Amino acid sequence: MNYTKLLSLEGRTYVVLGAGDGIGEQVVRALAQCGGRVLCVDSSAERAERVAAANEGVPIVADVTSRADMERVFSTAAAMFPTGPLGLVDVVGMVLRTTLSDADDVTWRRQFQMVIDHAWLALHFGARAMEGRGGSMVFIGSIAGSVVRNGPALAYASAKAGLHHLARGAALELAPKGIRVNVVAPGLTRTPRLLQSNPESYWPDQATRIPMGRVGETTDVASAVLYLSSPLAEYVTGNIIAVDGGSSLSTGGGFSLAKSQPGSD
Repeated sequence: MNYTKLLSLEGRTYVVLGAGDGIGEQVVRALAQCGGRVLCVDSSAERAERVAAANEGVPIVADVTSRADMERVFSTAAAMFPTGPLGLVDVVGMVLRTTLSDADDVTWRRQFQMVIDHAWLALHFGARAMEGRGGSMVFIGSIAGSVVRNGPALAYASAKAGLHHLARGAALELAPKGIRVNVVAPGLTRTPRLLQSNPESYWPDQATRIPMGRVGETTDVASAVLYLSSPLAEYVTGNIIAVDGGSSLSTGGGFSLAKSQPGSD
């Protein structure tokens, strides 16, 4: 067995949703470095073009919550690269902080639209595009979907739990077609949005609450995605892989919720 060859992504095409920065940008870099052809999908043309140019990818501007846009993304992928396995990595999703006492219908629905509704569209059109050629889908979930979260993270955690279940159900349905579906569930990770929204003192304080003694990096998440997207994981489907330094082994996930946007409480 040549394990180095199993890590090669030559001849494989990947659609990365939310490719413009943070985890998405690192995922694009990891897939491209191992030989994958990457379609870099982002809502911002500037971000999509920057990441694509740096990784010999294809920029696509799209709203992942739009059915028409998602159909266009996968039709483009199939038309540009009609042969070889097709992969999907879905990185889209952020916390919209709201509690039971102050929740409004708009925020609740928007949270689910951002986390699970668009994932349904990705599954729907991704499975169609992979028909007859096989492939893999990796969704970025969260340990919030696996451990109990309340307060400002309740809606987000509920949506991520739904995403985890959706992915596992889809994995069972799509396995006979040679399509694998898995989830990478990060713990606290130093993404650009969280770095901008939280003071520098937040990070070492939270690191003391994580069993491995440090906060996650976007490269940690991208490494797990790379494994699941490669031939190394050809027999792996329907799994939720926590990339959290052991946080989910602690009651309540260990660390406290980070601010997700400047000025948030």
